[in-house]
Amino acid sequence: GCALSVGFFPQLPIQITAFVFGILAVILTYTIGRTQGEVSRLPLILSGVIISAFFSAMVSIVKFLVDPHKLQSIVFWLMGSFSLSDWKLVKIAGAGITAGLLPVLLMRWRLNAMSMGENEAKTLGVNVKRERIIFIAASSFAVSIAVSVSGIIGWVGLMVPHLVRMMTGPDHKSLVPLSMAGGAAFMIFADTIARSLTDFDIPVGIITAITGAPFFIYLLKKGGKESWGK
Repeated sequence: GCALSVGFFPQLPIQITAFVFGILAVILTYTIGRTQGEVSRLPLILSGVIISAFFSAMVSIVKFLVDPHKLQSIVFWLMGSFSLSDWKLVKIAGAGITAGLLPVLLMRWRLNAMSMGENEAKTLGVNVKRERIIFIAASSFAVSIAVSVSGIIGWVGLMVPHLVRMMTGPDHKSLVPLSMAGGAAFMIFADTIARSLTDFDIPVGIITAITGAPFFIYLLKKGGKESWGK
């Protein structure tokens, strides 16, 4: 969305196009991941990989065709940064992100039941299909708004929940809110580092990648079941 807006449709706000294409990616992933009317974990993951590869290819095509003067803006946005944000944008995005995260926060206890398996969750009175759609829709809405404002900042959603799980355990009643707070704190830390190292702003996505990659190497080397929540 950002690549198209910057490269070919400058009259369209980057935030709107990024949000629309983010939601589109989620819808396509969920639709392709459905097999015989059911959504299983493995097909959903594979469909996510497929959609990610497809959109990455489309971005590469846009970067190849776009005016060289606009290429730098696209690359900078894809690396993730807060340098173009202002308080007005933060207030609008904050309201949307809060609206998306609120259902996840209020319904987080049901994740404990769903993590035990679909049959066990049903015996506890959880409508697995409905709750899964709600969680995916709400979290995707919040993430799409965040990405539309800051660009693509990787590793945060992978690293912070694992770290919180290692410290507090797998109970989603505490895991979900602490992951939200931990993710926000980590982004403040990364942005501070990005603004302090040089005279110009380093994209925050670079800082999170430098931090996240060694962390996951540590998890792989450790190989403990507790680290992965198994």
